[in-house]
Amino acid sequence: MGFLRRIFGFWKRPPADPAVNPRRTRDLYALTPEGYIIAQDIACQYEFARDIARCPYCDGTLRIAAQLNRASQGLNELVCMCTACNRRTSLIFDVSNDVYQRWIASQMGDLYLRNYDGPARRPAR
Repeated sequence: MGFLRRIFGFWKRPPADPAVNPRRTRDLYALTPEGYIIAQDIACQYEFARDIARCPYCDGTLRIAAQLNRASQGLNELVCMCTACNRRTSLIFDVSNDVYQRWIASQMGDLYLRNYDGPARRPAR
């Protein structure tokens, strides 16, 4: 009976979320000198908008309205709307960093193409 429980218990475990980089570092959400938020996977950008960011006008919660891929600039932008005052704000994430680029390359495999030619941005210290 224990053998079957181990087999069926294994099947019940949820698979690892492919949008989450298991190698996130402490630089996650740090700001670059340009003011961009360091992202290390796709999920962390949505987590930041949902759980951390607040409306700069009224401190309300944000809801994502659009995602703009600015990969040629090493950036990704989430356009958000405040649920309280309905004003728009943008969260701009740096995706040029090595942690993100290694992770996305492993996810994409042979389809990976680095779009940003510049040097990886570093956190402001």
